Amino acid sequence: MTRYCQVVLANATRHFDREWTYRVPESLIASIDVGSAVYVPFGTRKTSSRGFVTQLFDTLPEQYDERKIREVDSLFSERPVVTEEQVRLAFEMKRRYYCTVGDALNTMVPPTVLAVGDRRVKAARLIDTEEAMELLDSGDLRSMKQVRVIELLLEHEEASCVEIRQATDVSQGVLNTLAKKGVIEFFQRTVSRDLPEELEEVEPAEAFEATEDQSRAIEEIDSAALTTAPGTLREFMLHGVTGSGKTEVYLQVADRVLSRGQQVLILVPEIALTPQMTRRLIARFGERVAILHSRLTPAGRYETWQRILAQEIPIVVGARSAVFAPLKNLGLIVVDEEQESSYKAEMKPRYYAVDVARMRAIMNGAVLVLGSATPQISSYWRAHQGLSTLLRLPERISDVGMADVEVVDMRAEYARGNLSIFSERLMRELSYTIDRGEQAMILLNRRGFSRTVVCRSCGWQMRCPFCDIALTSHRNPYGGQTGLPSRMVCHLCERLARVPKQCPECGSEEIMALGAGTQQVEEEIRKQLPHARILRMDLDTTRGRFSHKEILDAFERREADVLVGTQMIAKGHDFHNVTLSAILSADQLLGTGEFRASEQAFQLMTQVAGRAGRGLKKGRVIIQAVQPDHFVVRAAAQQDYEAFYREEIVFRKRMEYLPFGHIGMAQLKGFDLYETEDTAREFYREVSALIGQYGGTFSRTVLSEASPAPIERIRSRYRYRVMVRDESAENLTRLLFMAADRLKRPKGVSLVIDIDPWTTF
Repeated sequence: MTRYCQVVLANATRHFDREWTYRVPESLIASIDVGSAVYVPFGTRKTSSRGFVTQLFDTLPEQYDERKIREVDSLFSERPVVTEEQVRLAFEMKRRYYCTVGDALNTMVPPTVLAVGDRRVKAARLIDTEEAMELLDSGDLRSMKQVRVIELLLEHEEASCVEIRQATDVSQGVLNTLAKKGVIEFFQRTVSRDLPEELEEVEPAEAFEATEDQSRAIEEIDSAALTTAPGTLREFMLHGVTGSGKTEVYLQVADRVLSRGQQVLILVPEIALTPQMTRRLIARFGERVAILHSRLTPAGRYETWQRILAQEIPIVVGARSAVFAPLKNLGLIVVDEEQESSYKAEMKPRYYAVDVARMRAIMNGAVLVLGSATPQISSYWRAHQGLSTLLRLPERISDVGMADVEVVDMRAEYARGNLSIFSERLMRELSYTIDRGEQAMILLNRRGFSRTVVCRSCGWQMRCPFCDIALTSHRNPYGGQTGLPSRMVCHLCERLARVPKQCPECGSEEIMALGAGTQQVEEEIRKQLPHARILRMDLDTTRGRFSHKEILDAFERREADVLVGTQMIAKGHDFHNVTLSAILSADQLLGTGEFRASEQAFQLMTQVAGRAGRGLKKGRVIIQAVQPDHFVVRAAAQQDYEAFYREEIVFRKRMEYLPFGHIGMAQLKGFDLYETEDTAREFYREVSALIGQYGGTFSRTVLSEASPAPIERIRSRYRYRVMVRDESAENLTRLLFMAADRLKRPKGVSLVIDIDPWTTF
């Protein structure tokens, strides 16, 4: 018996990204299937190329010459690594995002599934702990990436190289450099294939009695889940104020879906939220839950993926990439906190997890539930247009109701001579809260110690020589003197620099730090309230694999009075002893320059306000602003989403922003300024020619000239962009993809296309 298969290459370019036909050798006929990873000969390459099987058939089409059909070399593993549905999804992703089918499938499959073989892995540890701490304090290191690796190993003693790279977002080259310097050493260690620790030691819990609003939502979603067929979309927008019990709705619907033999996928926006959601799911459903996120150990991720692929686990919870979990019989997909930007991938392919969830819901006949206290304007508009069904949870479950919100006018504070980060009112409330044995959460959406360092005499500012931004100052957690910060960090390329003793421009010693970051907030609280126990949660304190969980668990056990952090503390957390939450510098949230700035500022302020008063005690919220009368600040203080929506939707319609129009961005990057600029201008000419060629199809398309990106240089690479606007996202996609495929691009210039980007910087 002769069999044939179609294969897409894992690393094809768009020019030869198509299905290629191969003969299946007799030895593999019984084990090969759609979704199998295979090695095949391709072109004149001396080594085999990895690919994915997309089709199997017994008869070769007439147009093929049997003599020219080559044979599959070998099979990567006994079982397929993706499902048939994922293969179909990959082709759809190629149509929507500027990628190949192989890019899409590589994104779906965790790297460890294709890489983890034996149980011995390369690991690293510090050679001398004291010398490492002295090195951190010395300021001799020139890369924040090296600092992060050392800090991680100071905390965890040793870790596999894969874990270190994942947790600190560095390349193997950074580890090799530290090894050459004699800071770390490599060794081989045996890894366990046990299930992830997050699945252990959770007390079983029964379902809560649903409120009237919850019951109505549960019945409506479950009724749709019973009747939805593949090929149709049943989408619900669950709009509930913070603390209204949206999670309980998810869990009770999930229970009903599972009882019918179907599967459930739940997405959360950040790793920080995953442990809490997972704990509640495991308490309700036990070992039927799997967790998928990037900070699992390679072996744990491998084993979890294989169990899901084998359909042994019916519930999956995880961050963005979990949307690709290989479940074959989905009945319910939940996207919690659907407004979050973290659902948009910033690497190729630049997929949007909510759109992928919609595709999977249609393919499976599953119900899609988007949950939020502060929905995206475009998602809420969809509900008003009848594209999804709006369900409301307008009341908090607790008897104490919503927290009381107060806006403090910081202009009055400055006029009284209070130049501190904290208003007198906030510091007084914070002191009262701690004295009563209650807890507080304080948000400032800027990590580090201060925004920048400047010269008071001439205005010189410390800027990154490789990127077009100011450096941010940081304290060294393992040493350093008070006064000026101990090191400056570029938050884009992560290079380090020392703070000079004299201004390099004018020679003055009047060097000062401006603006506050979370480190400075933490330090200021320690000064004014020495007895306060403080935890800080930002990108600098959550590098370790379990850092998020450890910080949140410690705060939940009341081992700290105050949790200071960036936006990662704002969403989804449910701490019943938190009675005070505060937002510092609320105005800075409004000044990002993006059209979503008002929406994101309102969402963040409302989410932070929602952290207070979730238990039996009344909550208090303080928002500090120098624009207390701004409509976003007023609406957030009243926690009035409808008022915000009414004002913002008028602005969106007038400007033809989402949901009334779409933006396409083509970004070109290269080390040579003139080469990058010339390529961007050539791309603009290609788009312009296509608009002229196809006439009426693009009659409402607006094309902007090639221009430097707002941040013109990052990591020494120059950045230019071409912006296109149209009513139709499909028009934008076709136009930009055609232009990109026609563009003759130099090797040194890369191209990224993003439809409806979350940031245009």
